[in-house]
Amino acid sequence: MKTCPKCKEINGENQIKCFKCGETIGVISSYKKFCPKCGQIYSSQTTNCETCSTRLEVKDTRTSYAQSGGSDTWMYIVGILIPIVGIILGCIAIAKDDNELGKSLIITSIVVPMVISVLLMLLMGFF
Repeated sequence: MKTCPKCKEINGENQIKCFKCGETIGVISSYKKFCPKCGQIYSSQTTNCETCSTRLEVKDTRTSYAQSGGSDTWMYIVGILIPIVGIILGCIAIAKDDNELGKSLIITSIVVPMVISVLLMLLMGFF
């Protein structure tokens, strides 16, 4: 019998999650699955999120999920320098279900070059 580390409930030997509180119990494989929308982590045998029914993605437990942050900076730089490429990258991000990144890339690729153009026109005396 396995004991839940969270609620101390006794579970069957084949249980992966506690039947009372849902906490993961027992030996877990070297990777876990996580929900890209709500961020909950599940065992490798689960396919869909129990909260929002989104298909789970694989997370290697040996690396940190937070390490992926900051790698999108190059997209913003390209979006400012070449707006059409930034818009395309934003559309690709939205297609990959990263709506927050996609929307901000598209907005950045449109607004920043417009603001720079207006400032340059003001400095050169066109208005």
